[in-house]
Amino acid sequence: MSDDWQRTWHAVRSAFGSKWAFHVVRALSEREQGFNDLRRSLGGVSAKTLSERLRELRCLGFVEKEVRATSPPTTMYRLTDHGESLATVMYDVESLVEVVECPDGDCPVPADTAPDCARPPSAETVSESTCDC
Repeated sequence: MSDDWQRTWHAVRSAFGSKWAFHVVRALSEREQGFNDLRRSLGGVSAKTLSERLRELRCLGFVEKEVRATSPPTTMYRLTDHGESLATVMYDVESLVEVVECPDGDCPVPADTAPDCARPPSAETVSESTCDC
């Protein structure tokens, strides 16, 4: 059996495993945005982290940056064609998952998951087949 698929998925994880990477692609799939607008639309990301994710996504060819000659200069970010392709795949994956929160708020799980997985197990319901949310 070939290990090529494993190397590919390790590369995917490396490229998109950083917190906020998918969020940035998803937000930019809706429209091009300036840095501050993008940060506000994401809510909760620090300026440093957003700057790092944008740089990473630019280096990977998913995002492009345009500095407009206004006073003061305006920097806009948009998805490249490669980024648009990624966003399309992300929308497909997004349509497959409906997330619900566990009662304690610690573990989002798909809504269609087995009942034992949708809530933390209690002492009475613990069995060999219970999920570890």
